[in-house]
Amino acid sequence: MKTTGKTVNIPKLEISDKERSENKLTPESIEAGARLLREAGLVVIESVLPRDWIAELNVAMQTVLDNENEEDSQNGEHPMLKMPFMDPRVIDNPFAMPILKAAMGEKIFAYLPYGCNSTQPGCDIQWIHRDSGQLFPELPFALPVSTIVVNIPLVDFTVENGATEVWPGSHLIIDDPAVRNSPYNVCDEDRAARLPSFQLEMPAGSVVVRDMRCWHRAMPNRTQTIRHMLALVYFRRFHHSPDAPGIFSRRIPEEIWTDMSEETQEVYRFQTHD
Repeated sequence: MKTTGKTVNIPKLEISDKERSENKLTPESIEAGARLLREAGLVVIESVLPRDWIAELNVAMQTVLDNENEEDSQNGEHPMLKMPFMDPRVIDNPFAMPILKAAMGEKIFAYLPYGCNSTQPGCDIQWIHRDSGQLFPELPFALPVSTIVVNIPLVDFTVENGATEVWPGSHLIIDDPAVRNSPYNVCDEDRAARLPSFQLEMPAGSVVVRDMRCWHRAMPNRTQTIRHMLALVYFRRFHHSPDAPGIFSRRIPEEIWTDMSEETQEVYRFQTHD
C-alpha cells in the first residue's frame, strides 16, 4: 500500500508449519515478534486460528451485539463470559501470549469480558487516536510498553470493509500538551499525513499484538457486512487497580473458571469468579 510516496510493509511474523500445527512459537519466533512489537509497535501473525471456528465465533458475536440490551446482560450474566468466547484459543492465545510476556514480563494480567471492535456498513472514517498515552507524557522519550491489545479479526480484513489504519513506530512519538489532554489522545491529521501508514489487511483468524500507544483509526466499511474484531487488553503488573470500572468486576461462572489452565487463571487472577 502506498502512503506519502513510500511503500510500508505490514510487520508480520513468519512462522513455520510446525509452529502452526503445534500451536507453539519457537524461542526465535518469540524474540522476533517481541522485536517487531518494540520497533514497529505491532506484530501480525496471519491465519493461526481455524477459519470454520472463527466463522462460528463471528456469528455468536453478532448474536451478542444484537441482544446486548436484554435483561440477561444487565443482571451480571454476561454472554461473553461463556463459551465460545472463553475458549483458550482466544483468552490464552498460544501465539500472542509468549510475545506479551516477552514484552511485559511473566506477571501480566487482564480483565474479562474482553471487547469487540465492529465497523458497520456505511460508517465514516474514524479520527486518528491512541488507545493509551505515554506512561510519563512529560518525558522527552517513550518508556517500554505497559499496555498491549490483542486483536483477532473474525472476518477477512480488507480495504473495502474498513481494515484498521495504523502508523508503525507512532508508539514512540511524544505528544505535545494539547494532544495529551484531548479525549482518546486524538492525533493531529496534518502531522499523521506526513508519516507512513498502512491498513491492516489480513485473513480472518489472524492475531495482532499491538502497543496501545500506536496511532490508528477505523476506516469506512464499503461492504454490506459488519466487520468484527475481538480486542483483549493486557497490562504490566503495576497497572492493577481494585477500584477499576465496574465491567472488570463481572463474575466468571465457576464451571468456566475451573476449566481454565493454571497459567490462564494466573493472567486473570484479579477477576472475580463464583
